[in-house]
Amino acid sequence: MSSSRKRRRRGFEYSPLRSQSFRLLELISGRSLYADIQCRLRDYQFDSAPPYEALSYTWGDDENECRISMNGLPSYVRPNLLGALRHLRQPRSTRIIWIDAMCINQNSAEEKSVQVPLMGKIYTGAERVIVWLDEETFDSGMAIDFIPHLTVVARVDVETVWLSLLSQDEFLRQMSSLIHLFSRPWWKRTWVIQEVALAKDVVVLCGSRHIPWSTIHFFIMAWMDIKYAPHHWRSSRLQTTALRTLGMLISGFSEALARQRLALRTNSLAPESFELSNLLWSFKYRSVTNPRDKIYGLLGLLNDHGVQVDYSKSSEDIYVSFFCSCLLEDGGLDWFRWMTGECREPKKLNLPSWVPDFGPRVMYPISSFLLNPVRGELQRAFLAAGPDRSRSLFTIQFEDDCRTLVLRGRSFDVVSQCGRIFPLVDDIVLAGRPTEPILSHWKKMVMDTPLEPYHSRIAREDAFWRTVLTDRQIEGLHFKENAGWNPAQRLPSRAKYTPPKNAEEERELLQAMENRGLCLNGRRFCITRKGHFCLLPPTASEGDLICVLLGGEVPYVLRCIDNQGQNFYTMVGECYVHGIMDGEVVTGALEGQDIYDIFRLR
Repeated sequence: MSSSRKRRRRGFEYSPLRSQSFRLLELISGRSLYADIQCRLRDYQFDSAPPYEALSYTWGDDENECRISMNGLPSYVRPNLLGALRHLRQPRSTRIIWIDAMCINQNSAEEKSVQVPLMGKIYTGAERVIVWLDEETFDSGMAIDFIPHLTVVARVDVETVWLSLLSQDEFLRQMSSLIHLFSRPWWKRTWVIQEVALAKDVVVLCGSRHIPWSTIHFFIMAWMDIKYAPHHWRSSRLQTTALRTLGMLISGFSEALARQRLALRTNSLAPESFELSNLLWSFKYRSVTNPRDKIYGLLGLLNDHGVQVDYSKSSEDIYVSFFCSCLLEDGGLDWFRWMTGECREPKKLNLPSWVPDFGPRVMYPISSFLLNPVRGELQRAFLAAGPDRSRSLFTIQFEDDCRTLVLRGRSFDVVSQCGRIFPLVDDIVLAGRPTEPILSHWKKMVMDTPLEPYHSRIAREDAFWRTVLTDRQIEGLHFKENAGWNPAQRLPSRAKYTPPKNAEEERELLQAMENRGLCLNGRRFCITRKGHFCLLPPTASEGDLICVLLGGEVPYVLRCIDNQGQNFYTMVGECYVHGIMDGEVVTGALEGQDIYDIFRLR
């Protein structure tokens, strides 16, 4: 059998790409929507490529792949992409477009490792990016028509208008259609962030309907400014779901829009707002098919990241290597904010306890920055490991092929009593879980504890509430000289404090904490053997060690594991311990009066 006949039986096969080249797809014209799809792939150097568009879409399930013709040979694509090709095909002219699944040989780890780092350049060079949301549904047209109207309403932002609209069945049906549209998988993908942020022009396609990205942009910006709606949208499960869905949309794409503003040299308050660590944190809720793409999918947003893309390595090796590099380059433990608590699901990768899987965290990190009103600059909220000069003493070692992390620090205390876990915001708002019984349980723990190290009932009560609030201000409640709530605004150490006087004030305080997503949510109040009050991760248990690690902003909870007579530890997470958040534990060590403890983390 001739080689050409063998090739035709096998179907289309990719030829190797030359250096600094990429492929473009020629989508052959067709008059019928359901006519067979015919395409050609051609290689181009970047400086000689014709004008082209780029597709942003979701891959979807790999079952029931559909046959198309590629360079005259059979090839197969997933159903979602087939739908996109049918609607993108023009009746009389060939369309030139870049599509990752077709223009990159997905079976070649070597080619993917070369082409993926070029995707930022590819999307930047496209004349237009086309977002494919999948086929139309019964209410997708209603949602598309409703977006401009809701944008106008959001800009009005009058309380009486919202109250009137929320009582209308038609408005709620339109909101429901919008929920369906924005709940489609495309909005949750990691890759779409750079695909939209880097584009010259974007159009959103849903079946035969389309909407300019500028309309989406104006809707997002108007929605971000709404003041009244969120308060009233708690009145029913539907309205809460609508608020949360649109909130997720805004939080994701506002970051992409901010990237565009940054490109125009608009100042940003947040320090290093577009370092990879910040992007990973901002987009932790985004989904990927390949775990490697949690990291690789954001590289196009960065000018300089130092990450070597290599799809031949396992996801575990990539995560460990990447996190080790981050710790070394940081010169501290800022990256440990990923140890904020459990993911929504257990780790799916076989990673050391100190290496995150960069999945969604359900708790707000304790470590953060605050604005110094005197200097007008951002500074760390806590200094548990002492002043910044302690970073000069920070050392880090890796053992066992980077599976063991060796750090220095000081042991502080052992967890003695663990309270019930405070529910997450989701459970409070959506499931209606009560919080008062948990607070009462915690308060009973406090009252049953000896006064040491808090020498009076008032001091003990003050310490309890400061622990519950992680020493942060809440607007208009109990703290005098309050300039407004900020998740990173600590209480002045000498601020006069008035604890809740009755059950009603306690309920108000709890509602304020629930609404603002403070560090309390998802954590548990605990007491150490020495009587210190602390707020720990939900997985903390009696017998866990609380320590301060050099280079860290906050204390950490570790769990000792015995390995052939040697003590190793697993990372449980960061914590707040009242009375040791400003370097009290390591003061002597920093002055050379004491030695450090060594912690080997696995």
